[in-house]
Amino acid sequence: MNRRYIPVLLMLGAGTFLSIIGCLTVWNWEQERLQSSFQNQADKVTTAIQRSIDSNLEILEATGKLYAASGTVEREEFKIFVEDFLVRYPSLRAMNWTRRIPLKERSLFEKAIRAEGFPNFEIKDRDAGGMLISARRRPEYFPITYVEPFQKDNNFNKAFGFDLGSDPMRRQGLKKARDTGKMIATGAIKIVTTDQLGFLTLLPIYRKNQPINTVSLRRENFQGFITGVFQIADIIEASLSDLELENIDFYLFDNSGYVKDNFLSYYKSSTKKLISEANKNKFSAIQSASECLKKTTCARNLKVADRQWLLLILPTSEYTAIQSHWGALTTLAIGLLLTSILTIYVLISLRHTFQVEQLVRDRTAQAKQLHETLQELQQTQSQLIQTEKMSSLGQMVAGVAHEINNPVNFIYGNITHADEYIQQLLELLRLYHMHCKQTTQIEEYAEAIDLDFLIADLPKMLSSMKIGADRIRQIVLSLRNFSRLDEAEMKQVDIHEGIDSTLLILQHRLKAKSDRPAIEILKQYDNLPQIECYAGQMNQVFMNILSNAIEALEIETGEKALLNLDSGLQTFDSRLTIPTIKIRTEILKPNYVRIIISDNGPGITEEVSKRLFDPFFTTKAPGKGTGLGLSITYQIVVEKHGGSIQCLSKPGEGAEFSIEIPVSQSRQQGN
Repeated sequence: MNRRYIPVLLMLGAGTFLSIIGCLTVWNWEQERLQSSFQNQADKVTTAIQRSIDSNLEILEATGKLYAASGTVEREEFKIFVEDFLVRYPSLRAMNWTRRIPLKERSLFEKAIRAEGFPNFEIKDRDAGGMLISARRRPEYFPITYVEPFQKDNNFNKAFGFDLGSDPMRRQGLKKARDTGKMIATGAIKIVTTDQLGFLTLLPIYRKNQPINTVSLRRENFQGFITGVFQIADIIEASLSDLELENIDFYLFDNSGYVKDNFLSYYKSSTKKLISEANKNKFSAIQSASECLKKTTCARNLKVADRQWLLLILPTSEYTAIQSHWGALTTLAIGLLLTSILTIYVLISLRHTFQVEQLVRDRTAQAKQLHETLQELQQTQSQLIQTEKMSSLGQMVAGVAHEINNPVNFIYGNITHADEYIQQLLELLRLYHMHCKQTTQIEEYAEAIDLDFLIADLPKMLSSMKIGADRIRQIVLSLRNFSRLDEAEMKQVDIHEGIDSTLLILQHRLKAKSDRPAIEILKQYDNLPQIECYAGQMNQVFMNILSNAIEALEIETGEKALLNLDSGLQTFDSRLTIPTIKIRTEILKPNYVRIIISDNGPGITEEVSKRLFDPFFTTKAPGKGTGLGLSITYQIVVEKHGGSIQCLSKPGEGAEFSIEIPVSQSRQQGN
């Protein structure tokens, strides 16, 4: 395949790829919109069912308030109070009043109920065959005392007098409600009259105006339970009356029960029917929904008294099928069309370009040769200019140092002679004073110029001038040793001399200031041989590290400085640790030396230490650092001299820079 068609293939592939990406993006957006719509529907269903459950359970709460207000509620009062609820709430199949009867009160209780017109009443439970029999002897009973609706042929009347505490599992729930003082709900039960699933709720009732803030007080003042029988299908149907569920099914499970009997209800959107028969195949619903049980988008929790129901809401296949994906398909079609047009255009352009290239190929070869020649000349010119710049800079530094050094040497060399001459003149003046008669004019002039002071101070002034001139000579020498900009090649130098020159240049920063004491320099120099290196560059390394150490110590002592409120001046506490920089050199290996520069400043964190030698990384305030000093230091030590540099530091323990460089670069390269 001709290589000139590669751009066409690349454009075709890139266009197709971008079209597919755009199609998938739009498709994902449509899927998210579909998911959001489904979530909205699921939230509405959940809210509606929870509201319906809460409104039904409020019936028991209202009846409980009747007992709390009255203390004792007669059978007729109970009937009048709950019959309106039974009419308004079809899901409420029955309401009962279950009274706690101790064993010693059983006989009196049965006689009292018989006296109300129920001659055959007795407390009952079930035998092994499920038949109602007279309740066996036990410490206490929980017989159903009031039943509403109460009719002769009503199956609910069979529960009249039945001891709810006769079953151990049910008795455990009764005790839980009694001890907690809260409403409880049972698992799914079969409602005989409708063959539908339902559940019982029990609300504990205590004696009026008696304390129930502890378990023992609740047991002591416990009277009985208000029991409600609810049909699950009616509760759900009442909640769905205002909803429009299209292609969304849901399942209802009891999360507090066992897996084998936790099915409660199933809504099928295709038939608009709610299935809650007790004999319905429960496992088919669980299996069909098991895949989505792991998805929080499908599952919702419903609170029913002390139990938790799981509402599993699932979109049908029709739900996603009716959702349009025209946006994704349209995006794909437009992308492929544009790709085809651009590909054809590029193909035509490449053909035209190929024809033009054929015409200018010879000229291009000549132009290329000329261009290469021109580039070589430009590179040579740039190298010459750079070399001249470095040479001029070195000459300028040497010239400045020389020009300063000459007059300083002149002054320094003549101060000794001047001192000698002045001593001779002073001796001559003393002899004149001893042997010649002093005139009034001379005495007055001597007094005017304070001759005694001049005689005493003039030698001191000459001594100070000599010290100052010597200081200038040392500074000039340090500048010449430090810069070495005119030395482009490696040479053997005394590394200690470079360190001392750097310290002399930084001397003004080491002196004491108002907010910190003077920085102490401790030197531990080993007997090092001459080091083959770029002296000026190594001096720059020492300058960068020592400058950073001084700044770190200034920050440390500045933070610990004490404020003198009386004078308004910031002073330092002499009891604080004296800021110190230690410089140690040693022979590490036969061909290596190590220079260690450490301080007792604030130290640096591990995160900062990892990035310390990165270009443009700085911890200083904006405008106060470029982040290049330590990066350049790393390049000089590692790349220029084949050495290594590392920083060891912990917060509060100062920092230590360790530099290792070979003694001889030629021997290092040979190795």
